[in-house]
Amino acid sequence: MKRIILGALLAAAVSTPASAQSFLGFRALGYPVLPSGGRTVGTGNLGIGLAGAELSASDPAAAAGLPLPTISLTMQPTWGSFEIGEESGTSNTTRFPLIAIGFPFPRANGVATVSLAGYMEQRWAGERVGTVELGGQPVLVADTFETNGGASVARLGWAQRIGPGVSVGVSAGAYVGRLEQFYDRTLDTLGVPAGVEPFYEERRWRYGGYNLAAGFSLDPHELLHLAGTVEWSSSITEHPRPGTEGKTSYSVPLRLSAGATTQLTSRLLMNGSVAYQDWSGAAGFEEGTVSSLAFSYGGGVEWTAVQRETRSLPLRAGYRRVTPPFRYGDRDPVESIWSLGVGVNFVEVQGIRRGWMDLAIERGSRTSHPLTERFWRATVSLGISRS
Repeated sequence: MKRIILGALLAAAVSTPASAQSFLGFRALGYPVLPSGGRTVGTGNLGIGLAGAELSASDPAAAAGLPLPTISLTMQPTWGSFEIGEESGTSNTTRFPLIAIGFPFPRANGVATVSLAGYMEQRWAGERVGTVELGGQPVLVADTFETNGGASVARLGWAQRIGPGVSVGVSAGAYVGRLEQFYDRTLDTLGVPAGVEPFYEERRWRYGGYNLAAGFSLDPHELLHLAGTVEWSSSITEHPRPGTEGKTSYSVPLRLSAGATTQLTSRLLMNGSVAYQDWSGAAGFEEGTVSSLAFSYGGGVEWTAVQRETRSLPLRAGYRRVTPPFRYGDRDPVESIWSLGVGVNFVEVQGIRRGWMDLAIERGSRTSHPLTERFWRATVSLGISRS
């Protein structure tokens, strides 16, 4: 198996100093990334069905209403803590879950999109100190384990308006990214027999595979917006780099998602979204690794506290309950997140944002016995449209 001394890695994570963005998925593809901006995060949405034109990696029809070339960038710093039995620790990391560009073609009544979106991420490390017998005598050793990398999806998409309040979208993408693992054993130099050297090993893989998605958005009433997406993936393959052995492929199940936004008042919107992806039958994973839970849901509100002719300031709040696909131990993982957010729309014309900044803060927890993780996460998104 490709994982470096997997049993030792597990022991290191449980009984010795360790740190990680999340230990979920350390035996599989990692921890799932929500490739969404600050507005989506702040409203508790799963990335589908928000009203208004948006650049979205998970809602391919959402860009159909963009009138101008648009670019958006999202950054997410995270501060977390974990408990595994008697062991506890903290960690922090920063990632860029979504970079997206939209370019409208007015004559075709459509918008072309390009995006790079996070998918799965693995960042964790562990240390272990113990003794081994060398030459008939005990020798103090220190083992260090580290995993770093993840898979992203590079996508090309097209969003098309086909009638008043009706749009469709498609996208095609490729999985890109890398995975690096390091194992280092140092020995007590005073107790080492002659000819015994410290040990170091590193292994590297790159990710490959394909992703296709199709979706729709529909406004059956001026106060209601609906959207849905189906997403298909080929197997994700870890291709070994020179000097590394072990090619592994993992099947990825079909993902279905839907969302809706309703306008309660002239300044208040409420949204809800659901996603279904059943990993229980996925191939390529160790027995007992994948979760049997398949449904995730989220929702929230957006209230425009300040509204000017070309500027606005919306406030947001939401909640998400997500079912990550991979276990840590023998229990299915569950993630619960509360969120607050604010948007600063520097330029807004007829409900279309042309320059904005979205901020969101989340407080969440995830459990998979014996693991409990808690975290604060901030999301900062910047976007601009230019003619």
